[in-house]
Amino acid sequence: MRLLAYVFSLILFVTSAHAMGTAPVDPNAPTRVTVGAFAAPQSPWWNDWQSFKKNIQAAAPDGSIQIKLLINNESGGEPATLTYTRRNRMQIGGVTLGGTSSIVPEVDVLLSPFFFDNTEQLDFVMDGYLLPIFRELFAAKGLYLFQWVEVGWLNLYATKPILTPADLKGQRMRVQSAEAAEILMRSLGAEYLQMEFADVIPALQTGLVFGGETNVVLYEVTGLAGEAPYMTFTQHSFDTGVLVANLKWYNALPEERRKIITDSLVPSPQVRLQIRSMAAKLESNLDGFGVIGHMPTPAERAAWKEATKDNHKAIIKRVGGRAQDVYDAMVAGRAAFNAQRQSR
Repeated sequence: MRLLAYVFSLILFVTSAHAMGTAPVDPNAPTRVTVGAFAAPQSPWWNDWQSFKKNIQAAAPDGSIQIKLLINNESGGEPATLTYTRRNRMQIGGVTLGGTSSIVPEVDVLLSPFFFDNTEQLDFVMDGYLLPIFRELFAAKGLYLFQWVEVGWLNLYATKPILTPADLKGQRMRVQSAEAAEILMRSLGAEYLQMEFADVIPALQTGLVFGGETNVVLYEVTGLAGEAPYMTFTQHSFDTGVLVANLKWYNALPEERRKIITDSLVPSPQVRLQIRSMAAKLESNLDGFGVIGHMPTPAERAAWKEATKDNHKAIIKRVGGRAQDVYDAMVAGRAAFNAQRQSR
């Protein structure tokens, strides 16, 4: 019995070591990479994952790096994808800020309403001021942050028109798993219900929820537009996803393979161009999809800003950790961008 117990413990130890990425790496064995994400088929994100796989195969034609894409939400949602990536059951994950907040809650600060004035300012701050901070925060959770992934401006959609915050009072809105999303809906007088993206359409069909927030690309390609045809272009926050890897696994890779994997990712500037180009085309042709879009007037936009003006304070208080440091970096980066713009 003792011998059997010893053997079982040994097997468990070896299995756990492999799962946690602590087992010795054989440089001659193929590197197996499982990717977890939710990317709507034929969307820019889906296409980029296909490009990643093709780039890997072209750079490692000997099969030394083998890729498996689980990008149709097979893992069961973004929090699960991150958990599996941290445990090395998946090696790479692609998730939105909402999904990431379950592991690195400070990302919620990035969703503070009406902070960024335009995408040029956003890119300047995200790349130059926030990427270093968040690489530290992700590393503390056992994850390596490759880069940001474009998602887009968040707007409000619903089964009926939303013109002012008063139109949301008492309405049940779907939110992603992020403190910032809950605080947003609360500040607008709405009720909220957290659920995975795949469950939103049935919830709209049954009347369980009135609407939610999302970007225009996901709104169209996932079929949300057909169930909730009213979209108000509040552009209150900018959702930027992340590409991450299990840190121990990534650091243990031979340098050549690590470089191949990193270089095979579609760069952030290219992803941004793809998503923004597609979003612009969709916005110009929303009526072709049966969508009734509404661009807030200056007075209406002022009302949305007023209703959410203290959200960043509530987010920082709720999140804790280095949330204040993140917000301070956002403020510093925005000021630097504006000063640079004025000096031209």
